[in-house]
Amino acid sequence: MSPRTGRPKSDTPKVKQLGVRFNKEDLEKIDCLTEYYKETRVEVIRRGVNKLYSELENKK
Repeated sequence: MSPRTGRPKSDTPKVKQLGVRFNKEDLEKIDCLTEYYKETRVEVIRRGVNKLYSELENKK
């Protein structure tokens, strides 16, 4: 029997997909951040969400 092929299973699978629309200015800001941090748009957006959430937790 041959070994399983394909991507390994993730420890934190993504279970929900969102469609988001940005205006031109916001998209340019995201693209600027992607170049600076050498990350994808999704990684930059997740970083922003995590940063805002941690600030919220600090206020509690």
